[in-house]
Amino acid sequence: MESIVHEPVRGTIGDLSALRLPGLEAMRRSVRGNAPNPPVHHLFGLTPTEVGLGTSTFTMPVTPWLEDAFGIIWGGTFALVADGPIATALYTGLPPGKVVSTSELSINYLRPTTADSGRLVARGRSVYLGRTVGVSEATIEDGAGRTMAHATTRCVIQDVPFDPDAELTGPSDPIADPPDPYLRPVPEELYQDISVWDERRKVDVQRSLSGNGRSGPLQHLTGIEFVHAKVGAVSATIPASPWFSTGGPAMYGGVLALACDTVLTGAVWSTLHAGAVAASLDLQVRFLRPVMLDGSTLDISGWVVHDGRSIKVAQAEITNAEGKTVAIATGSSMVMEGAVDQLVAGRRVDDVVRTYAGGGA
Repeated sequence: MESIVHEPVRGTIGDLSALRLPGLEAMRRSVRGNAPNPPVHHLFGLTPTEVGLGTSTFTMPVTPWLEDAFGIIWGGTFALVADGPIATALYTGLPPGKVVSTSELSINYLRPTTADSGRLVARGRSVYLGRTVGVSEATIEDGAGRTMAHATTRCVIQDVPFDPDAELTGPSDPIADPPDPYLRPVPEELYQDISVWDERRKVDVQRSLSGNGRSGPLQHLTGIEFVHAKVGAVSATIPASPWFSTGGPAMYGGVLALACDTVLTGAVWSTLHAGAVAASLDLQVRFLRPVMLDGSTLDISGWVVHDGRSIKVAQAEITNAEGKTVAIATGSSMVMEGAVDQLVAGRRVDDVVRTYAGGGA
């Protein structure tokens, strides 16, 4: 089954007309629905909903497409919704002809996302805006207003040539058939029985799903495919698909961060025995060079650097088709011994994590 990002792309790429506007005015056009939607909106439902000087809010529905093959939504999902508002909060303070590019993104995961979360709401706020560098933060909440994660970023400010007399582009005509990917039903065959976690080592389960086209909903949506797994290390690939554009020619940083989190989590899980699971605690990604959306394949590698009994730390690297590193990442996870029995029994993921972490509601 071919992944969705190999379908013809929807959304506008390469429209520079809004560069003739100050950042705040350009973002207001997007919030009001007067600007064309980019591909990431059609793929994930990521949408700007509020904007002010130094602030920006995006929302994203929590759909089954964000789940892995066992129905779990991993922390990298927070990066998908956070990178947009955390960067555009800075963009609102820029004059015409300037853009921001994420150079570093750090996220602390506070609660796991589940289907009951409804939606994720990320509220970005500018902390410092200089001539060449900006710093901002974002708080991610679920549909009930609970704080789910906190993110910080450092962005680089760049000049882009623009036509001051360009005619502003309006919204594109909607396509209803088929619906946008995030609105489609998820095929049941993309799921696996979670009970295998209680019967086999995690690395053996990973090997059975690697290199043979078998994947979960998120992997089918994004094209992320595991190709190899051994104890302490995993590798995967992701296409540089135009679906990952926010309107420009380069890959959305939130997708690169999601890819990093996928292999960081996979590397940690490869060390776990049957019956144990791990919950991701944080993610730090450094973006080293832009990824052009030319359809080439990116290689993603993750490996454990600290294999503790209760806390494990992993590192990740993404390289492009030329073998150059485009992003590096670090993440830590908390081991939860015996948690698989609770998940198999139908207990919610967030309840299980709260039990082990000792957190409140």
